[in-house]
Amino acid sequence: MARPRDPNLDRTWRQRIQRQSASGLSIAAFCRREGLSARLFYAWRSRLEARSLPMPAEPPLFVAVQRDSTPHQADPVLGRGIEMELPHEVRLHFDVLPEPEWLGRVVASLAGLPREEATP
Repeated sequence: MARPRDPNLDRTWRQRIQRQSASGLSIAAFCRREGLSARLFYAWRSRLEARSLPMPAEPPLFVAVQRDSTPHQADPVLGRGIEMELPHEVRLHFDVLPEPEWLGRVVASLAGLPREEATP
């Protein structure tokens, strides 16, 4: 029974192939620098070209949130405030919408991102 295709592995190899192309290095030199087998690199490049799938766009790190300038209280009807669901079953619950910069730092910290990637 064949293993199901891993889209993350496809994305990783597409990114490697793009990095090699942008690096100006030969495939052999790039693979030595990255600790990869040149044979494996060529195999992945052929496999991905054969599928001829466009590189899937990375989802945005942040999505713009519209907010009023006046502070809000939790919705008395719903009584829930605001809830954000992140990957790996992480949920954040707020009675009022926090400042975007603060929320960005929290999400980046949970995701383990470098600080410069966390600034919206």
